Amino acid sequence: MTQPASPEASSPSSSSSTGSPLTGAQQIVDTLHEPLLVLDRDLRARQVNPAFHRAFGTTDEDPIGRPLSDLGEGHFDHPALRDALETLLDEREPFEQVELEDASAERGRRVFQVNGRLLDANEKTSERILLAINDITEQRTLEETLRQRARELRRSNEDLEQFAYAASHDLQEPLRMVSSYLQLLDRRYEEDLDETAQEFIDYAVDGAERMKALINGLLQYSRVGRKEGKFEEVDLEEVLDEILSDLGRRVQELGATVERDSLPRVYGNRDQLRRLLQNLIENALTYHGEDPPSIAVSEIESGEGVHLVVRDEGPGIPSEGKEKIFQIFKQLDPHGTGREGSGMGLALCKKIANRHDGQIWVESDPGEGSAFHVTLHLSPPIHT
Repeated sequence: MTQPASPEASSPSSSSSTGSPLTGAQQIVDTLHEPLLVLDRDLRARQVNPAFHRAFGTTDEDPIGRPLSDLGEGHFDHPALRDALETLLDEREPFEQVELEDASAERGRRVFQVNGRLLDANEKTSERILLAINDITEQRTLEETLRQRARELRRSNEDLEQFAYAASHDLQEPLRMVSSYLQLLDRRYEEDLDETAQEFIDYAVDGAERMKALINGLLQYSRVGRKEGKFEEVDLEEVLDEILSDLGRRVQELGATVERDSLPRVYGNRDQLRRLLQNLIENALTYHGEDPPSIAVSEIESGEGVHLVVRDEGPGIPSEGKEKIFQIFKQLDPHGTGREGSGMGLALCKKIANRHDGQIWVESDPGEGSAFHVTLHLSPPIHT
């Protein structure tokens, strides 16, 4: 923007530091920590406050009458700010958060945000422009540090998930061999083994089966972290039909009842959402009281997204266990029933909910059953 000479350029105008009496308004301005700068229509400095001097190392008379482009080691000689000022003068609309970045040998990299507006004037030729300047260098440095740490954390998590996937996948074959040879030993030498030897083999086979369940759970858990599968519209009604069909025999054997609402469509990964709902229903079938399991799958009215609830009438969960049950390898056996799981199911549910930018939590009291709440999205979440 051209900056023609002004008759006023050679003599200081009203400055907070010219020695003239200060008005009440000017006294208030001088106490502000935000650097303020008043320009004329030729974009020459007419007034600054002490905060401007502190921020840019100027003296009382130094800025007055100088072009904006000369101030602050050239910080303000920036195309974005020139464009904003031209629009302000032409259209009389204030602007906000025009970001300027500069680097100097003395002060290093600095980042500023500038807000601008016209001050009231009787005549157009006497218009003044007020610029409020905010040094956001520290904020931007912190944001970049946080972004860098987030990138490092993502890389670390990806490495851990890749290791968990590889380890769990590679462990399956030797575990199958151990289990197979134990069973072969049991069949071939059954008549020669005493009761104690048979008990040892049973313990070993049981341990191998539990290890297999842990490995399979870890494999599923690591796959969620590796973001397998696409996101799409998912009909939860169809998903629940499939789950109940697969669990039909178990439901019948336990004499369980399952009540259900009509469920909506959501946006997500179909396989993972099915795994989440199935794990919650299987938990309700596993951890029940003396009576046959009673399960209800419903939707709660919500202003945003979808809020599902899976309720049971089981033994409930003590308050100290409500957070632990979503941690990896923490088993849900609140009353010592002996029906131990792999400790992966609810951890997997939490990871799936997080992957969908949703939440999962439980409301429960001992002897009162449990209600597992899950929130999901009707449209694509932020992270897919």
